[in-house]
Amino acid sequence: MLLIIWFTFISSTFSIKLLPDVKKIEVNTPKTLEISVNNLVEYIIYYRQLSARNPYRIKVSSKNADPQNPVLVVVRQEKDVISWELPLHVTTSKNQDKYYHVTSRTMCHNNMNVINTLSFRSFMEKSFHQDFTIGISSSCNINSTVSIETIEEENFFVKDGENVTLTVSPSQSRYFFYKFSSQDSDTLTIELNSNDDACLIVSIQDSTCPVFDLNEDIMFRGKYQTISRKGGLTIKRKDFSEGFFIVFVMKPDNYDCSQELSIYPVTKYYFERNSDATSNVSFVIRSSLGRKQYVTSTIVTMSGILFFYLVALVLIVAFRKYGSMKNINAAKEVISLDEDVVDDTLPRSTMDIVYVLEKPDLNVKVLTKYPLKDKIRSFNYLWHIISIAIFYSIPVVQLVIAYQRMLNYTGDEDLCYYNFLCAHPLFSFSDFNHIFSNIGYIFMGILFLFATFHRQQVLPFRFEVGIPVHYGLFYSMGIALIIEGLLSACYHMCPSQSNYQFDTSFMYVMAVLCMITLYQNRHPDLNASAYGTFSVLGFGIFLATMGILNGSLTIWIIFFIGYTSLCFYISFKIYFLSFVIQGLYKFRDDLSKNGFGRETFSPIKKTRFLSLITINIINIGMLGIGLILYSKGKTDFGTFLLGLLMANAIVHALFYTTMKIIHNERICIEAIVYGVLGILSWIAATIFFLDAATLWTVTPAESRQWNQECILMNYYDKHDVWHLLSAPALYFTFMFLMCIDDDIIDKRQDNIPVF
Repeated sequence: MLLIIWFTFISSTFSIKLLPDVKKIEVNTPKTLEISVNNLVEYIIYYRQLSARNPYRIKVSSKNADPQNPVLVVVRQEKDVISWELPLHVTTSKNQDKYYHVTSRTMCHNNMNVINTLSFRSFMEKSFHQDFTIGISSSCNINSTVSIETIEEENFFVKDGENVTLTVSPSQSRYFFYKFSSQDSDTLTIELNSNDDACLIVSIQDSTCPVFDLNEDIMFRGKYQTISRKGGLTIKRKDFSEGFFIVFVMKPDNYDCSQELSIYPVTKYYFERNSDATSNVSFVIRSSLGRKQYVTSTIVTMSGILFFYLVALVLIVAFRKYGSMKNINAAKEVISLDEDVVDDTLPRSTMDIVYVLEKPDLNVKVLTKYPLKDKIRSFNYLWHIISIAIFYSIPVVQLVIAYQRMLNYTGDEDLCYYNFLCAHPLFSFSDFNHIFSNIGYIFMGILFLFATFHRQQVLPFRFEVGIPVHYGLFYSMGIALIIEGLLSACYHMCPSQSNYQFDTSFMYVMAVLCMITLYQNRHPDLNASAYGTFSVLGFGIFLATMGILNGSLTIWIIFFIGYTSLCFYISFKIYFLSFVIQGLYKFRDDLSKNGFGRETFSPIKKTRFLSLITINIINIGMLGIGLILYSKGKTDFGTFLLGLLMANAIVHALFYTTMKIIHNERICIEAIVYGVLGILSWIAATIFFLDAATLWTVTPAESRQWNQECILMNYYDKHDVWHLLSAPALYFTFMFLMCIDDDIIDKRQDNIPVF
């Protein structure tokens, strides 16, 4: 019995000794305190009636705090409690533990509810009483020396246009407050700059407590983005109550901002931050555009398009009245195409094929044996492109709307690669100006459709004279231009690596249609069908998508082999004028007859043969250049494929124009005017295109280093100007292709050479 009583006494005595001794300190003015805590001693520090306009930042440090038994810091306010450990434990992106012995947190202002009701001038002239309590404790049996410093957060309330500089580290986050004023516009722009490669997360949160300012929780509220050296955010006033907090948290490494998430990195190495590493950041908040400026920009843009329409219509009427087509109705020998005139059911005879293969110089009449089939084949392109546009565009619209909704719901601005320094939101769209600037493509496409229809009425499909005009191809080009505008607008709703192909697919289509149009001018019966053309284009777009999503060397090898094979196949088709099998049989017969002599291997069509050799060398050279640029991170697969097709279209146009001059065909005034206007437009547009404001092949943080301010009406950036200039450039290009043979509009087809 005595043993039990003795054991109970010893146990109770021992347990009493385990209870920590709570020491209380009252403070009336901010100052630095030095205390020692262990498992037997803890402190509660009362801060009473501190008078200040700005909130306080609590800086707590300890050089000898044990990570296994950390010091616990608890700050209690009237309506909020924040707590953290010392040393502060932060996990890197590679799941490595980092400990920081110097920490600081900013307390949310006790009087935020009152501040939200005051005008900016009123609360800037007022001081507030702030009470809070700091509890310091530890479970470690060894003394930990802790330094506690209470600092008033200077410049906490930010003014419009004020440049604020701050220092942030992984263990010392910072945040500031901006209150809306009556002078503020509907949107604000925040421009951020840093002088190093530290990876930061910047968050915009509403003006209510608590504020999420740790690596673990900053993404739980508001909108946020990663930045490295440069960044920008666009704030819509209607998304917040009376103001907003701008929160800065530094990551312990640069993984989220570095090359490990990039296709072509800007930051060339991965690094972790030392425990004492800091980053200097500056930011400025500026008013952006109001509703009146949105309306003004829209009216100016539409007025410019209307003026262009007037100029274009004047050119069409003037060329009709005074150009190469002025005497078109006086051509007595012209016979309109009628089904009774030409029998398209008769196949081309063997003699015709032999004549085509063996004749060095042909005329267009020889290759215009089936005009009705040619007309039907031409309009097949139109029906195909309409069907493709419908079935391709619907899922595109669904996907980008889902992206926009996800961005609006999560607040994760790393989803979309905007130019945040010139991104003007409207309705639910985060970057309306880049969407709206694509309207030029749509209106230029409609204008070109009208020009094609007008020409079809003036110059119907004719027989015996002039180049057979295949209006279905021109209508297809107009539709493609309209769809390009729609898909480019969809892409710019949320531009990223995942949907880049939306912006380029119909650019591929337009480049290919230009080449087919040029070829069909002199080879009406031999042109590619819409089925084969769009099948090859579909495979090309599939490869482009794979190259964008995974630009590995394997994709390049597959493309190199496939593209080279296609070039050789098309070369055989062009040289033998689509009679490849008959041409190879003829070569076999010549080989058996003449052996390996000069007559066997000497090409009959020398000009065509040399032209094909030259074009194939150019294409193989472009493949090599593309691979070199890709290996150096200067381009991506999708952009390279677009450049390859556009370069081929340019080469074909130059070749066609050169051959016209060689064959003593003049370049008519219509083609000269449209060609010169097209070249000037392309030069101007390309200058703005090459100075990119975003780059989706790197991480979002690295892409923001390219962000630029608006350059036109404080509404459009350089990429918008590219949209606005490239649209008329495409229109002029299409008109050039339509008018290039107007000089031989009344020339008999048996006098028009094939090249």
